[in-house]
Amino acid sequence: MKKRYLSIGDIRRNAFIVAAAACMGLSACDSGANRNADWSTGEEVAAPDGIITELTEEAPDQWKITDERTTAPGQSMAILKYSDGRVDTLQGLALENRMRDVASNESTYRAGGFGLGSVLWWSGLGFMAGRMTAPRPAYYANPGVMQRTDTWRQNVQSYRQRSAAPRSGRSGFFNGRSSGSGA
Repeated sequence: MKKRYLSIGDIRRNAFIVAAAACMGLSACDSGANRNADWSTGEEVAAPDGIITELTEEAPDQWKITDERTTAPGQSMAILKYSDGRVDTLQGLALENRMRDVASNESTYRAGGFGLGSVLWWSGLGFMAGRMTAPRPAYYANPGVMQRTDTWRQNVQSYRQRSAAPRSGRSGFFNGRSSGSGA
């Protein structure tokens, strides 16, 4: 059985080694100046409330957000009121799939228009799906609907920041622990 050896000049392997070493070196070289100042110290982060968004079709494929209100975590839904009087509800897996599709095509929906996907992207559901910018007032039927959920958006933003923080309160490859024989 013949073994295949990589030569010293194997570019892919060397690039991987350099990238791995750089990542470990950069994260391990923490000055420690503000090590615990900004990060939480391991407490569990509560999930933010969910949101119910009502969208009303004003003309064919022209939607507006007519109501948004908070609900229990995990109970988010979109209530779609069509111009012909039909009402449809997206929740659970159907809502997840729709929002995943909207988030993966963010550039399409960010451009504008009042189609269902664009309006969903600029609603509270879009904020939960990963939109980082503030909502656009043009997508709301009136400013009061948007302002009702200002505090909720701040809570979601705080949740994102706290849940992204390291659990131990420290960053870096070794999390501030030292190894070796101690006596």
